[in-house]
Amino acid sequence: MNIRFSPETHKLLIARANREDKPAAALVNELITAILKQEELNEQKRTTISGN
Repeated sequence: MNIRFSPETHKLLIARANREDKPAAALVNELITAILKQEELNEQKRTTISGN
């Protein structure tokens, strides 16, 4: 997979990866996984609240 980021996003990503002493690809994987898990939890909560 080839993902393109805006220059500003790329700069922020590299800075954060450097702060966390990990490759940018590993950081991207962690961030996307966390977001997807959170969205799944939010969807489950919406379904429970609406009774569907």
